[in-house]
Amino acid sequence: MSTHSWEYKHLTLVNLEDKPAAFFKGLIRASSTAIVITDALREDNPIAWANPAFEAMTGYALAEVIGRNCRFLQNEERSQPELETMRAAIAAGRPCTCTLHNYRKDGTPFWSRMHLFPLRDCEGAITNFAAFLEDVSAAVRAQAEVTNARERLSTVLESISDGFLSLDHEGRFTYINHKGAAWIKRTPEELLGKVLWQEFPEAVDSSFYETFRHAVEHQEAASCEDFYAPLGLWIEARAYPSRDGLTVFFANITERKEAEQRLVHLATHDSLTGLHNRFSCLRAIDEALACDSMIGVLFIDLDHFKEVNDAHGHHSGDLALQEIGRRLAAFEDEDTMVTRISGDEFVFVLTNADPASAKALAASVLQRMGEPIALDDLKVTVGASIGIALGKPGEVTADELLNNADAAMYAAKDNGRHTFSLFSPQSARMIKERLQLRQEVFSALERRQFVLYYQPQISAASGVVVGAEALLRWDHPRLGVLAPGSFLSMLEDSPAITAVGAWVCEEACRQARAWELLGFRLQVAVNVSPRQLTDENLPLLLKNLVAHFGLNTECIKLEVTESMLTQDIEKAASVLRSLQKEGFRIALDDFGTGYSNLSYLRQFPITAIKIDRSFVQEIEEDRRCLDIVNGVIAFAKSLKLAVICEGIETEAQACAIRSTECDVLQGYLIGKPMQASEFQALLLAQRTTPQQADPGYVQANTGGS
Repeated sequence: MSTHSWEYKHLTLVNLEDKPAAFFKGLIRASSTAIVITDALREDNPIAWANPAFEAMTGYALAEVIGRNCRFLQNEERSQPELETMRAAIAAGRPCTCTLHNYRKDGTPFWSRMHLFPLRDCEGAITNFAAFLEDVSAAVRAQAEVTNARERLSTVLESISDGFLSLDHEGRFTYINHKGAAWIKRTPEELLGKVLWQEFPEAVDSSFYETFRHAVEHQEAASCEDFYAPLGLWIEARAYPSRDGLTVFFANITERKEAEQRLVHLATHDSLTGLHNRFSCLRAIDEALACDSMIGVLFIDLDHFKEVNDAHGHHSGDLALQEIGRRLAAFEDEDTMVTRISGDEFVFVLTNADPASAKALAASVLQRMGEPIALDDLKVTVGASIGIALGKPGEVTADELLNNADAAMYAAKDNGRHTFSLFSPQSARMIKERLQLRQEVFSALERRQFVLYYQPQISAASGVVVGAEALLRWDHPRLGVLAPGSFLSMLEDSPAITAVGAWVCEEACRQARAWELLGFRLQVAVNVSPRQLTDENLPLLLKNLVAHFGLNTECIKLEVTESMLTQDIEKAASVLRSLQKEGFRIALDDFGTGYSNLSYLRQFPITAIKIDRSFVQEIEEDRRCLDIVNGVIAFAKSLKLAVICEGIETEAQACAIRSTECDVLQGYLIGKPMQASEFQALLLAQRTTPQQADPGYVQANTGGS
């Protein structure tokens, strides 16, 4: 048996009831807890006795407090809420606990937690009240700091752009900021203390539920974004485990998602017809070739569609394309995708195809295409030639399938147009002929088959011709005059583009000088190819040409597109700065399309912008287009840039543009691209005064070199 066990067995228990009062007074004096006893039988319940710990806590000696009510400890702070609680307890003769703000004798404040209870005599009457006081100043200060910290944190969380919430380990809301609550159509007061998954039961088993669970179980950050259908919102959530449960930052990303969807749609669909574009077409063929079924491609090329544009203008042409797009879209189903891959070329991608069904579809398309198209007050009929190519996975690539259908389409054209043809060796010969055209274009310059056409540009103020855009044409000995769409891509992929570009510059300078000698000083615009734009020899070439022909450099304007500038920004900027230093004018073509990066106007020495025809053509139907044009022009004027509006085809469009501060007008209404002799006749017919100057030149020149 241990010593302790023996001592416990023989311990004589203390009978407190037999102890004298001195024993208890000794205990109270020795206590480290401040104790004060009041006399409940006397008026105002004065202090009857206090122990040394009370003296140490308050700084008052026993003699200084006997006979006084304890309220002196609160100094002037007699309206503390818990004083009322204490007074009510004393009046009712019941215990209470309260925290009071007191003052020591030297005036220093402290917080005390007081446990008050009545003392009764043997008959049950209250004779005294005893109070145990504990200095809790440190705890109160700590609590105040915590409260202040929470308030500061709440202020921060209420000011952030994200929603924020915190959950305890049971998933109950312990906090949510107002912005986050508003997004989920609640108020913080409605959610605090509620279980998240009970308030939003549709979120159970969603990606949000799995993300929160993962964060808690693995004690690591987790995130997700998903569409929450009950609220109609895309929400991004980032969950972080905490000691108390989980903290979550979340954002309403609906606008971003909708913008992304619009961008994806723009990247994969044709803006004019709404059909899938070339990118979607090639992707669909690649995906179909990854399966086991037969793949079919219908290559549709509109017959003589250029005549619609030439006879009725591009606006009417666009309306016709939109109607054709609607008609073709009606054939789309789960096995058929309809795409527009270029101006007047459409492609059907067929899965689970076979020759019979492909031919039947082609026949139906031709029948629908043969119906007249209503364009404002006139009707046009646009036929189509269709090439059909079939292939199996592993036997053909996407490019080969398209090329085969393209070749079959040319065979259909050779068969009288508005018909279809299945790819065959004869179609392959068509490909060979196209390759021949590719070879011929490389010798066209040497054979003097290239020619420049000129489209007039007039002053918006006076209507006088002030410039011309030089446009390349190929006068083919067999095929007649070909537009750049038939051959330019072939040239741009070869070194021949450098020589052709140099010839265009030389011919434009020669013609500008010839007109100047007749008394017409015009500004001739030359389109620069992507390869020329990064050719460091271009500035020297142009400088030598204008010197040779005796031209002022301001008479030559180089037109570049936004997409060209992105290919090699540093080199393009260097070449353009050299050109600008020599005095050449530089115009940013197709402004408002492509990347529309305004930083180009800062990075590159642009002196003029050409507002894209797409804005001009919609002016009559959509007033906002004119507002956009006005905004672009105002912006350009603030940078001292000249402004040219192209694509003007109607008097209404011209009138609308003249109401702006646009400098120069260009379009079919002003004049179609024409040979130099026709252009010269136009100049002579208008009987202009000599030495015409581009009205935008003066403004552009004030911006400095």
